[in-house]
Amino acid sequence: MKERIWQHGAALLLAALLLAGCGRGGNEPTPTPTKTPDSAQTGSSQEPQVAAATTPAPATDPQATPTPPAATPTPSEKMVAVVDADVLNVRRTPSPDGELVQTVDRGQQFDVIGRSQDGGWIQIGQEGRELGWVSAEFIALQTVATGAGDAAEAPAGGGETGGAAAQPPAQQPAAGGGNYLPATMRSPDFGAQAFLWWRPEIADRDLTLMKEANFDWVKQAFAWETIEGSGKGQFDWSIADRVVTHVNGAGLKLLARLSSDPELTNFWAGHPPANADNFADFAFAVASRYNCTPQAVGCIQAYQVWNEPNLAREWGNNRPNPAQYAEFLG
Repeated sequence: MKERIWQHGAALLLAALLLAGCGRGGNEPTPTPTKTPDSAQTGSSQEPQVAAATTPAPATDPQATPTPPAATPTPSEKMVAVVDADVLNVRRTPSPDGELVQTVDRGQQFDVIGRSQDGGWIQIGQEGRELGWVSAEFIALQTVATGAGDAAEAPAGGGETGGAAAQPPAQQPAAGGGNYLPATMRSPDFGAQAFLWWRPEIADRDLTLMKEANFDWVKQAFAWETIEGSGKGQFDWSIADRVVTHVNGAGLKLLARLSSDPELTNFWAGHPPANADNFADFAFAVASRYNCTPQAVGCIQAYQVWNEPNLAREWGNNRPNPAQYAEFLG
């Protein structure tokens, strides 16, 4: 019994000593162990999920919206008339007897306003203004495209044509400059007949002789058939231009005789007095071309209307008639 008590006392003493030895250095913190999750708590191992980067949509700029291009106007088409004769008469009515308004030159282009019922005449205009009627025979009709604000331009190829195909504008001779002698006469005044038409090689000699003789005037025949021989309104001014400018350059005044060869049998205009209307158109074309203005080709100061109308052979083999000649002049 005593032995068992002693054993208990020794055990207690040993325990007290152990406790005393452990408390000398003070309390040390016991590290908290990192808890490792087991498969039972976490289940299957999962990789971390990375959220996909989302690019933010740019803010809408109302000014960045592209403006659709303005619609291109569809070209419209119109008909134009191109003159296909050296000089063409413009009349107030669609008739060869209509009042002559003006003349137009080859290559000029006009708006088409209308057409006569028989199709033989074209009504033309320019810049919104009516000019008159011209023979369709000497007009080339062309369809041209025009855009908004654009002037019409004639295409390379012709459209509907009223006569021959359109030709490029004929080169016009240079204007004489307007430095012409006045259409006045002294009393007395002198001149001489010259034959410059077919003999250009002696023209300088003849004109020089007239100047040396103190003549002021040169008379020269302008044969109708050599200027408008191909048909109505179809003029060839090449020789006439040369003669007029030559006389003007020599410092002489020009008296032009307008007539035709009485022996012609196939001249389209016929003979007087029946050809009075056609002759009036021809005379108007000549006077318009050589009207002595600064823009004119040259200057003819005076005219003789027909040659020797007091002779039957010059008057269409008709009996000379002063009243008919006076009407012819009108």
